[in-house]
Amino acid sequence: MKFFGWLLVQNHIQTKENLLKKHCLDSDVCEVCNSGIESAAHLIARCSFSAGFWSRLGVNLTEDDVANLWLVRPPVHLPTRHFNAFLLLCCWRLWKHRHDVVFCSLAPCYSRLLAGCREDADIWSYRLPPDDRDVALAWAAAFSPPSPAIVSITDM
Repeated sequence: MKFFGWLLVQNHIQTKENLLKKHCLDSDVCEVCNSGIESAAHLIARCSFSAGFWSRLGVNLTEDDVANLWLVRPPVHLPTRHFNAFLLLCCWRLWKHRHDVVFCSLAPCYSRLLAGCREDADIWSYRLPPDDRDVALAWAAAFSPPSPAIVSITDM
């Protein structure tokens, strides 16, 4: 994971932008959103799908932040402890989601992405110190789908 994070902030993951430079592909268009050049910053922050993902999590992440992930501040509903691990988990899952779209021909899907994030958060929680298990619970809550709104008769 640390190696992936290092490659990500250096823009050296094998995005279409990098593969086009190596003459491995004919196009560098992002297949997740079908617009924009698929660079590391695009895939993680600028792509409309990833921007929607971060918005759902309440994380303010810009394209410029991708090269400096360690400087991103957590939103108030997420613990500051291990926030860098949270960001790395999210980036890793966005990368894996992109692979599902490109190589498995799956449509972009927030519920599938969030389910994968929850699964990884559960696994990663065992790497946290026992006193920090509450951090993993906060992550799981952030990755859970919003509860359905309760509509009263007066709202109709």
